[in-house]
Amino acid sequence: MLVRLVLRRDRVRLALWTAGIVGLVAVSAASVTGLYSTQQQLENYARTVQGNSALIVQAGPGYGLDDPTVGAVMMNETALWTFIGAALMSIFMVVRHTRTEEETERAELVRAAPVGRHAALLAAMIGTASANSVVAVGLVIGLVAFGMGVTGSIAFGLSSLGVGMVFAGIAAVAAQIAGGSRAALGLGGIAIGVSFALRAIGDVGNGVLSWASPLGWAQAIRAFADERWWVLAIPIVAVAALSWTAVALQAHRDFGAGLVPQRPGAAAGGDHLATPLGLAIRLQRGATIGWIVGLGLLAFFYGIVADQAEQILEDNPDMEDFFAQLGQGSITDVFIATSLLIMALMASGFTVSSVLRLRSEEVAARADPVLVAPVSRWRWAGGHLIVAIVGTTVVMFVVGAATGLGYGVVVGDIGQTVRLSAAGLALVPALLVLAGAALALHGLGPRWSPLTWGLVAWVAIAGLLGGVLDLPQWALDLSPFEHVPGLPADTVSWPPIVALLVVAAALMALGFALLDRRDIAN
Repeated sequence: MLVRLVLRRDRVRLALWTAGIVGLVAVSAASVTGLYSTQQQLENYARTVQGNSALIVQAGPGYGLDDPTVGAVMMNETALWTFIGAALMSIFMVVRHTRTEEETERAELVRAAPVGRHAALLAAMIGTASANSVVAVGLVIGLVAFGMGVTGSIAFGLSSLGVGMVFAGIAAVAAQIAGGSRAALGLGGIAIGVSFALRAIGDVGNGVLSWASPLGWAQAIRAFADERWWVLAIPIVAVAALSWTAVALQAHRDFGAGLVPQRPGAAAGGDHLATPLGLAIRLQRGATIGWIVGLGLLAFFYGIVADQAEQILEDNPDMEDFFAQLGQGSITDVFIATSLLIMALMASGFTVSSVLRLRSEEVAARADPVLVAPVSRWRWAGGHLIVAIVGTTVVMFVVGAATGLGYGVVVGDIGQTVRLSAAGLALVPALLVLAGAALALHGLGPRWSPLTWGLVAWVAIAGLLGGVLDLPQWALDLSPFEHVPGLPADTVSWPPIVALLVVAAALMALGFALLDRRDIAN
């Protein structure tokens, strides 16, 4: 019964996750089969990718490219990001049905019935396994429909299922350790980041560290490249170990509390908590610091490998025309601009979640004690919006500076830090548009707020896969990132930046107006 409840409550979310992951892979399969229709084109692609650290970081080791096939190219283009999508889906689902249920006290209604202590955790894991199985079947059907081999398609589907369930197990453990759902999601996000970094370092190096990463395990199955079925035993053992650990930890903690309890506040709040802005800073400081440190480390790593981008043209001069379309600078500048865009798309998660902290506070009725005081809704919402704006600016400054520092260390020019700091800040106006959209949707009501994540998904698709999917220009123009300069490979054009700032301000003003006209929590 609890499994049915899990699947019923998440039926819309699961449909969207499944359609998104399977749909993008299917569209990418159609694109790859069209672009690489001859053996010469496949060999040109393999020559471009193999041995190039800059591309290996973002795609993987390139299994099967020694004797390239369409399937091997397809895996190199889409597998890693498919696995990350399955990991995110699993983490969100497990935390939602474990830690969030306890945090909102809905779990007490279930525990009042004759159910076991571990029933909710087991139901969440079974429900997540069902969701990952549906995704895996969809991937197999989609790839086979586009002429990919059945064996490789099954290997890819099982890889996605395995990595999804490993991160479901990680989320189950995090839900026992953390005292709140945000902290649990943060631990899950850190696990994905560490897994990505270990895989990237291992793939660029001798490959040893890749075996410490669940993402590395999924790629090591080598779909469409002389499959290694024995590797599937690793995620199976890992899921069993993580599940056992989660059950053991749950048996030794109090219901509703994590093993690492939230620290109690002082008996009396300081003066800095006497204002809505001070309270917002206090509530969001941990998440903000986490995003700054995480993206900063990733940016530094991107900077270190940026000098490898030049090898793309050395190994395959046919790619020169392609990269000439991406920017006016050198191939290194184009790579750095693309890396900054990827990290800005990641930072959009911080921007939106920071604004939507308003929704969490409102739904949990924590906004009521603030608003019963002589505090207007504008000041309450404005505090969280200021945190989002300033936090986003700091995050992107650190991303640019860290990229410049990493690149400067390699090429011996620390002055790159200043140049790329400006490049990171140039992407802030696009993120502020998303912040304004989040506030406007929240102004309509809490139930509308999650639609903002649909906007985030769209800008990610347009930014990363717009060319692959051959999207029309009008569709690309709907993304604010289409209108910001791709520094350092592009030149600054101020009118689009000013226009984005105006749009962001208008959306924020609309959000304030709508919030002021409706009932709280409605």
